[in-house]
Amino acid sequence: MKFTKEVVLDRPIETVRVITSDPAHLHQWQPDLVSITQHSETPGATGATATLKYRKFTLEETVLSATADERISRYRTTGMVHTITNRYSAIDDQHTLLVCDNEFELSGLLKLGRRVLEKSLREQVERNVENFKAFIDAG
Repeated sequence: MKFTKEVVLDRPIETVRVITSDPAHLHQWQPDLVSITQHSETPGATGATATLKYRKFTLEETVLSATADERISRYRTTGMVHTITNRYSAIDDQHTLLVCDNEFELSGLLKLGRRVLEKSLREQVERNVENFKAFIDAG
């Protein structure tokens, strides 16, 4: 399953870059995130890995690419791989466009419940993006 979510952030791109470069901010827009264990010396950099523990599941993150304006990360858990590409571009001096491309690959038992799960996964991503926008916009 693939889909894209776009949102306009009410902050300059430089501010967005600073916030998104620090994984410690994830708790601000992902309320179910319990802890992050970094396995790399430079969290958030290309090649960095981490374990993200949520209330109901754990994800293993690998940063595939990280530049000022694009970040590609892969998240793995049993039966699912989620690849996210976040691209940021300045609209003007005070607004930034976030384009969030998502690809989910399901296997095993999760693949059997694909129809129900796809809707739930899309809704979760949309909630996270809207929470991210609220956090960024609040400054």
